[in-house]
Amino acid sequence: MSEPEPDDTPFLERWGTRIMREGRPSRASTADNPVHVLDADEHAALRAIERRAVVRSAVAGAISALVCGAATVWAGSRWEISETSRLADVVAYWGVQGGVTIVASIVEIVYLYWDALVSVRRLAHAAGLDLRASPGDLGGSGHSIATALARTALELPDPHTPIHGVDPRRESSALALLVASVAYKAKIGVTTFVLKALVRRALGRFATRQLLALAALPVNAIWNGVVTFLVLREARIRAMGPSAVEALVPELFPDASALSIEARRAVARAAAAAIVRTERAHPNLVLFLRRVLERVGPLGDRIVLDDTALFLEHAQSLDAAERALVVRVTIAAAILDGRTAANEARLLATVLGTLAEQADEPTGARVKRELAVVERLRRAFVRGRPFTIPA
Repeated sequence: MSEPEPDDTPFLERWGTRIMREGRPSRASTADNPVHVLDADEHAALRAIERRAVVRSAVAGAISALVCGAATVWAGSRWEISETSRLADVVAYWGVQGGVTIVASIVEIVYLYWDALVSVRRLAHAAGLDLRASPGDLGGSGHSIATALARTALELPDPHTPIHGVDPRRESSALALLVASVAYKAKIGVTTFVLKALVRRALGRFATRQLLALAALPVNAIWNGVVTFLVLREARIRAMGPSAVEALVPELFPDASALSIEARRAVARAAAAAIVRTERAHPNLVLFLRRVLERVGPLGDRIVLDDTALFLEHAQSLDAAERALVVRVTIAAAILDGRTAANEARLLATVLGTLAEQADEPTGARVKRELAVVERLRRAFVRGRPFTIPA
């Protein structure tokens, strides 16, 4: 029986989730072969899926750019546009060029969305993930995991609303968010403009309108390939995340009842800090926070979880064993979204420098060495290798 979708879910998300939940993996994960640990056959299957998807998206981009360029060349030969051109010729030229560009772009985008969804679904199945699993399996319902993967395939942003009392953008800069958004939307246009300028400068008078019209072909192909690669890499991380969380939390908290109330609050804040410092509600981090909160139990009324300064201040008052647990939880959270943002890296360095057990070496050297260990653990997770958070 399928799980109902909320009435206010956007159409694209509903469509993507529906595609994600079609079919089942040929070999489901087991306790001996969890989703987040990939064997040789699974690695080979995932690489093949990713490689073929990248090639298809690059070819689609090249074809779309070729069609648009051909329309520009044909329209330019049919209506020579200059300052003295008739209004009717200008309208006809831009009508043909604009019309073909709009249609070709729509077809390209729809194809890329559909192919990304199918490729991500194949990737999840190859890893042994059943997206029709019942609630409670794989660290959450099949529907919620399928939705997270669909959002990745469609390049939809993670939710910005507070989750479990944690605001992902509590410490964000509004200006930085705006600049990042504009830069993302303008990437292809700016790159094409720069390439055309380089071609015109390199070839001078030999840089014909026809050649410049086709300059977008390699740009479109390369951008599509790069974006598809990054989408599938992120989808792999989101597919493996729930399994990794379910394995990590019992390992980190074999007996949460023995922790003091301050220690329980500190580890919850450590899990929340990763969401705040990455400035997004990554589904792996959200699930990790949820499982930590379930494990440690009630924290008291009106407890603030998303204040990183409060987290660091209170964590320093814990005893050595509890501080060590806070460090391990912070490391786990830094690994689970597959990348370490600059703000998160600074927080991790601070935690390692102030909370970790002191060794007979300068603090700076010790922190650098431990950060290198964390980076190796992150890479192991991303590559589907077994990993354990050091005690």
